[in-house]
Amino acid sequence: MKITMRSQVKFGLLPLLFVLSAGSLSAQTDVAKTLQEKLTARIAKLQSVCDKDIKKYCKTVTPGEGRVIYCLQAYEDKINPECTFELEDSLSKVQASADGLKNAIAACKAEIAGVCGKIVPGQGRIAACLSANKSTASKDCAEAITAIEAIVSEKD
Repeated sequence: MKITMRSQVKFGLLPLLFVLSAGSLSAQTDVAKTLQEKLTARIAKLQSVCDKDIKKYCKTVTPGEGRVIYCLQAYEDKINPECTFELEDSLSKVQASADGLKNAIAACKAEIAGVCGKIVPGQGRIAACLSANKSTASKDCAEAITAIEAIVSEKD
């Protein structure tokens, strides 16, 4: 099932997709592409598993900005157990990905400005520079890059 932009907006996860595709650490790199694919698959699975509950409890909710997710959470005691599990699991993994990216961008500011400072941003060039210079990066930056790599390689 192809996930549309509408589905991503419906679940309020479009801003994270923007970070994954345009963030300075992850722009269009293999890491970003994999994270984006994982997020898209999560959205598809959540939509599939929770479709009946969304139609039953959240049909009057205006999609966007996470309102459908908030609605599902409000009815957590009524939605089917599979939907409850998928909702919590998806939120947990999306949050971990967002936190990892945020931490990496903050931890690697010196490297982005320094060793990668002359790199033209876009199409993963800064991320590639950071990866190529991981061995000389600060401890915090190297750990943040390693954490993102672990998220990417994690099995769903």
